[in-house]
Amino acid sequence: MDRPASSRFGGLDPLRGILALCVAVYHLSVWFSLSESGSGLNIATARLGNYSVSAFFVLSGFLLFRTASWARVRTEGLGRFWLRRFLRLAPLFYLVCTLNVVFRLGMGPDPTWVRILENLTLTFGAVHPNHALVTGGWYVGLVALLYFAYPALAWLREKGGLPFLVVLALGLWAWSLPSTLQDVMEQPLWNRFHTYVLAPNQLFLLAWGALLAGLHETTEKRLEPKLALLLALPLVWLLIKPTPRFFDHLAALTGWSRYGYLLAVTGLVALAAFTRDAEPGRLGKQLTRLGAWSYGLYLLHPFTMKLVAPHLSGWAGFALTLGLAILAAWGAHRWIEEPMGKLGRAGKR
Repeated sequence: MDRPASSRFGGLDPLRGILALCVAVYHLSVWFSLSESGSGLNIATARLGNYSVSAFFVLSGFLLFRTASWARVRTEGLGRFWLRRFLRLAPLFYLVCTLNVVFRLGMGPDPTWVRILENLTLTFGAVHPNHALVTGGWYVGLVALLYFAYPALAWLREKGGLPFLVVLALGLWAWSLPSTLQDVMEQPLWNRFHTYVLAPNQLFLLAWGALLAGLHETTEKRLEPKLALLLALPLVWLLIKPTPRFFDHLAALTGWSRYGYLLAVTGLVALAAFTRDAEPGRLGKQLTRLGAWSYGLYLLHPFTMKLVAPHLSGWAGFALTLGLAILAAWGAHRWIEEPMGKLGRAGKR
């Protein structure tokens, strides 16, 4: 969802739009009860929605490590580096947290002063990602951890090169094994998702993206767009196929099968990144625009649901909510994200 300036790598911008749409469609399909648990549609939307968030972690790691070398961070200065990342992440996040607290919408824990301070400083990811005062904010907390640590990681990468990225990706993946293989599903039902979002179970995806960035730098060879789309089809099928059947969505996010699905979405990010830049068609242009609005779409669609659901249900409520969410995301990008991005780039050396 995060979008650095000058981040045009093949098909990443359209992919970002698709991922954001998958997340919103999944949540809204659940909230508007559009499919029965265990049905093919329910299984497909659950996998696509949840693993699209995972793909965003991979994509965020790729873009940061690909565009911000240690030399660039050192030249820019730590203060300006952190300021630009803060301006990209915080303003819209602060807005949605404020809306949730002021209107008492119940998206997250009780807004105690400790929780408010954690959210203001973006440090809640280090305490517990689900201390976010808005639905989906756990992603923001974990990406903020990456931003805090990145200068040190960039320096280590400069010294260690690709082997460092391999060790980082494998080490953080090994850290995730206990959570994915047993810890999540051993929790009582109310605590499973809270355990799933914890840093040990998620941060390795940022490192997988970093490793992709390192590999991307080693070669200038790129795929033709049509070939990349063809190679993507079996990976998409792995995510949407109706087997194995499940009724608890967290069952599809745990066990060894989780790593298979994560390799699939990592493969999709890699295909998009390694695709040759080409003039997009009409659909590609629309998805690219949606990709630019993806952060807003991710954070704002729960709010449009709160507006619509008391008055309209079923597919009609779903369609209106999604349409309003896309419109709100466009507005947030135009009047919040773009001005903040310009402010962050002002005075850049």
